[in-house]
Amino acid sequence: MSFQSIAAIPGNPQPQLIAPLEPRKVLPGEVICETVFLGVCGTDREILHAGTPHVPPGDEKLVLGHECLARVLEVSEGVEKVKPGDLVVPAVRRPTTGPTTEGIDRFKINRRPDMMPWGAYVERGIVWEHGFSLPQWIDRPEFLYQVPQGIEQVAILSEPISVSEKAVREAAQAQAARLGNQEWVDHPPRVFITGMGPIAFAAVICCRARGWEVTVFGRDAEDTFRAGLVRDFDAKYVNADTLDFTPKSVEQDGFELILECTGNDRVMMQAAGLLAGCGIMVWLGASRLPQTREFDVNQIMRNAILGNHLYLGTVNNAPQDMQSAINHLAGLNSQYGETIARMITEQVDPSESLWHYTNREPQGIKTIVRYAGLS
Repeated sequence: MSFQSIAAIPGNPQPQLIAPLEPRKVLPGEVICETVFLGVCGTDREILHAGTPHVPPGDEKLVLGHECLARVLEVSEGVEKVKPGDLVVPAVRRPTTGPTTEGIDRFKINRRPDMMPWGAYVERGIVWEHGFSLPQWIDRPEFLYQVPQGIEQVAILSEPISVSEKAVREAAQAQAARLGNQEWVDHPPRVFITGMGPIAFAAVICCRARGWEVTVFGRDAEDTFRAGLVRDFDAKYVNADTLDFTPKSVEQDGFELILECTGNDRVMMQAAGLLAGCGIMVWLGASRLPQTREFDVNQIMRNAILGNHLYLGTVNNAPQDMQSAINHLAGLNSQYGETIARMITEQVDPSESLWHYTNREPQGIKTIVRYAGLS
């Protein structure tokens, strides 16, 4: 028996290698795909650490894996969007007919999936539906995004880039609504990104694709791999030991856009002091574990009122964000292709992957699990 799937079991913080699920019958309008690469994500680690995975109804496990590059193997009757041999990236969140919270009539919610309330969606590998750590799986073509030639090796990064793309896009749209469509066109924002994980580097890609000036904050020494990778994106790196979070002039030395990618409340509180007038901070991460913390938010509130600050929380992505992520990878390939490829710091087979679901390498960014291979 081949144990190629990685699963989370309720009450067990350790990932388990299991046999792939038995395939069901393919229905008209559906597609059979095989996983090529699978990304290991901080969300996977949090699901395991919490010990309470949202397993599909009637099941006792959750097959992990939501970052995926796949190949179309077969298409059923009525499918025209994709064809056998196409490389695709699947969407994670979809509307559901599964478990829901009381009072939500999900069939009357006319929203994008990323804007639906809890209970009105599933997320493959995260919430109520098995993920993609499977040799083969079934999906519908409307949830698959085609990968153009030339970015096959890095297309696995599309999903995390799309999460950051949503944050950047929504911040830009909010600022355009407040200050006019040309504000960040005529006066590109100075961007401050906290963190040095996959979402932070994805945010760098989204901002550099727009030609924006970027500063990345982290705790690494100046001569480390990740600090060097920041500079290879033509961005500035600042270390926690050298950054002044209380500049004399926040208008001169602050930032119009802060993308908080650490999920650390202390870092968020500190970074808030760097918001210039009419600045926007977007939160892209937070701990899934309930923890009570005490901070004095009075100064943040005062600065937000006096400075017309805006705070946004974003999750997942809209369909346009996934497409933009793929477009970014293709558009930046000639200038930053090698740099983007270096974000993939480890490649392992399923049998070698379990350690990476509970641990992080000191200078690691993205670990991928190899399944079918590109050729």
